[in-house]
Amino acid sequence: MKPRNIRCLKFFLALLNIAFILFGLFLMAICVMQMRERKARPEKQSALSRGVLAFLVTVALSLVVTALLGCIGALRENVKILYVHACFLIFLVSVEVVVAVGGAALNAWVGGSSELRVDFYRNSTVEEDGLNQPVYWDTLQSENQCCGVDGPEDYAILQREIPTSCCARAHPLREGDARKHFHSACLANQLYYMRGCEQILRQKKALKTNIFISTGVIFILFEIACIILALWMARTVRTERRRLQQTLQAHFET
Repeated sequence: MKPRNIRCLKFFLALLNIAFILFGLFLMAICVMQMRERKARPEKQSALSRGVLAFLVTVALSLVVTALLGCIGALRENVKILYVHACFLIFLVSVEVVVAVGGAALNAWVGGSSELRVDFYRNSTVEEDGLNQPVYWDTLQSENQCCGVDGPEDYAILQREIPTSCCARAHPLREGDARKHFHSACLANQLYYMRGCEQILRQKKALKTNIFISTGVIFILFEIACIILALWMARTVRTERRRLQQTLQAHFET
């Protein structure tokens, strides 16, 4: 009968690695779906997004392979495989920490509203195909329920009429008298969105960043716990085998 501590370590280590395998497969599936979606719409694809997705797929695949090693090492009580599993996890944690810190620094360095503001004033002062407002800003304002960069006063500065995308009731309608009527009522009663897109996008970005950081910290803590369990189990198994060997050796000597 094996000691209870080894059985407990084997159970928790195998359970944790199975969870890592499932998470890695789920993450790979999500990334592949995102790659296919972005490939179908190349206008929304950038080199940065492709690089992030490729990195996530690589990390997920590495995590699955490492977790498989951890399961094999735990079930077979193989000390060498457990040490290799722990080393791979240490490498993954190091890479994740470095990338997270670098991404946060890059986000703080590049992050800002200058590009959004420049894009707004450039597209709002250029006629495109006879339309007063580019489709991108129509979609942005309608989906985020915002108007302009800082607010609807941006259109007053440019001496332009507030578009229908700033009006909740007018924009979903097709071109026609009903849309013109709701648009006129929206402008007359000031029913358009009052908040600027910069404020809303910053809030959404901050929320996504907090969720990403919290999830990353929790995941790294689980990985560190798995490293500790793997090293602990390897040391315990080796110590137990030495003790049994010494016991058998003493038995045969007597």
